[in-house]
This record gives sequence, structure tokens and C-alpha cells, in this order.
Amino acid sequence: MRALRPGALAATLVAFFLAFGAPASHACSQCMCGAPFPSDVLGGTVPMQFRYGFEDRYLSKSNALDEGPGDETEQEHRISAFALWRPNDRLALLGRLPYAVKTVTTRPLGEVETEQTEHGIGDAEAQVLLEVARSSSGREAWLGTVLGFTAPTGSNEVKDDTGERVDAHLQPGAGAWSGTGGLHAATRLAAGIFDASVMGRVNGTNVHGYHYGNTLLYNAGWASRGVSGWTFLLQMNGRSAARDMTEEGVNDPNSGGTVLYLAPGVRWQGWQGLALEAAVQIPFDESLYGIQDEHTTARLAVSLGR
Repeated sequence: MRALRPGALAATLVAFFLAFGAPASHACSQCMCGAPFPSDVLGGTVPMQFRYGFEDRYLSKSNALDEGPGDETEQEHRISAFALWRPNDRLALLGRLPYAVKTVTTRPLGEVETEQTEHGIGDAEAQVLLEVARSSSGREAWLGTVLGFTAPTGSNEVKDDTGERVDAHLQPGAGAWSGTGGLHAATRLAAGIFDASVMGRVNGTNVHGYHYGNTLLYNAGWASRGVSGWTFLLQMNGRSAARDMTEEGVNDPNSGGTVLYLAPGVRWQGWQGLALEAAVQIPFDESLYGIQDEHTTARLAVSLGR
């Protein structure tokens, strides 16, 4: 592994943000954002670690109706089983299988409000974080590359009681593969661990012609030093993506744009590897196409490690 000085590491991150982060102006309503790996995975002192558990991610947004005056609200609980394996201090493997519960509430202007809920196994995710460089002296710093994919394990053919296929945003799965790649860096300071990542996600098109907009994810965060088992977290999560392509072959006017979240959180690690984590994502800057509004999201997780 090639050694990397902290100054060179910072310059690399700045270059990636300037090259890929600043010009983007899109957002995808279906893409979660946030760092895929905990900030303290790179440079960890434990040579071998296996952590597994469950998490619930709550997502919510609203947008104008495409068919006419009115609006709709999308809500989702994405309850996932996940596992994180670190065979050594340079490699981390993350897998996640979600079960999605999606609700769309439609409010056409002057008409009766309707609500529809669907649920089912979602699309499985797998990601790899591989350290490619670390500082050789002075302040500890690491640079890693992230590679991953999402497989279409969730159904994209769910039908309602009348036999009609439900809207794409109610389907448990996207019906297409997607791939992710980027960089993740971290440095250890007296106040804790600071990290940043930049990743691009390319989405496939399903058999019905729906294509979720390709996405850029960028994050910067801090994890405090542990005190009596408690670690405090603070991140900035950004998501930028192109407009979705609908099944009719046109761009969805109320998808796409950029959203930035402030994401505070807390993690508690206790008896025999038990860990609890809670965080929220609060949107503080939105530049979205059409009429959209991203709401506050939340994440709760419980896991065991050994």
C-alpha cells in the first residue's frame, strides 16, 4: 500500500468535491443518502470484526401531481437486516437486505384524498470499502475506495386489488441493477474522527422503462471519541441526481434537484458488543426540479458485534 501524507489526502478530497460535487443540480426521490460506512471503519484498531443487526430508515417527501393540480406524499419504512465484516483493518464488506413498507397519499385538488400502501422485500445491497493509502507519519489519515451494487431482488410487479400494476414509487423493488463507486477518506484528530466521501450511483432501466436518475452522493462527518460507551455523530449529507425517466419515456418534472441534510446522531456500545444508533437527517438546503419538498428522515439501528 502506498503511503499518503495528510496534506495530499485533503487535496485529493477537495479535488473530488470540486470536480464532481459543485456542478451537480439534481436529486432522486428514491435514493437514500449518507455515508455508507461508519466514519471509524477506516483505520480501526480491531483486526477482525463482524457486526450484524437490523435498522429502520424512515423516508418522506412530497411533490406536485403529474396528472393535474394537487399533491402527493410518499412515506417509506425501510427495515433492513445488515452485516458488516472487517476481515482486516484495510477491508470492510457491507451487505443489506431491506423490507419496504411504502405509502403514497394522493390529494387531487377538489377531489377525495386517497391512500395506498404496499410492502415487500426490497433490493439487496452489497458494498466494499478497500483502503488504498494511509499516512506514514504524523496525523493518522486513510483513503479508501468504495465499490458496490444493488440487485433487483424486490418485486417490481406488485398489483392492486383490481389487478392493475401499482405506481413505480409503491413497488418494493426498482426492477433494475445499480452500481456505486467513489472515495472515502478519514483522519483521526484529538476531537475524534473526521471523514468525507464522494460516490456516484448509476441506475439501470427496468423492463417497464422506468429509470431512476443517476445520482451523486457526498458526505462530510465527525464521530467523537467514545465516552463511557457513547459516541456522538454529526454529518452533512448531500444528494444530487438527474430527473427520473417515467414508463412513458419522458422525464418526471417533479423529480431531480439537489438536497443537503444536516444529520446529528448518537451511538451507544455496551454489554457484549451490543450497539444502538439513532440519527436524523434534516434538510437545510433544497434546489429541486418542479414542485418537491424533502422531509426530515430518521434511522434507528440495533446490532451485535464480535
